[in-house]
Amino acid sequence: MAIYIDGRICKGCGLCVYYCPRDVFVMGKTLNEKGFTLPEVGFPERCVECKMCEINCPDLAIYVSRSRSSDTEKAG
Repeated sequence: MAIYIDGRICKGCGLCVYYCPRDVFVMGKTLNEKGFTLPEVGFPERCVECKMCEINCPDLAIYVSRSRSSDTEKAG
């Protein structure tokens, strides 16, 4: 599993932090080129791939990729 945050389009609204049921995200200290504070994946081991962050991101700046084990389990 991997979580990608596109810092070029993220506006730092914090909805990913708010909606994540497992508290995977934290607001970081990094600013993007537009001056917005970017969220960071603080605790990736907590992620259960629910994609609430991806679904609720108004800028489509987050993408959660599925793990290979999840693909294998669903195929079998």
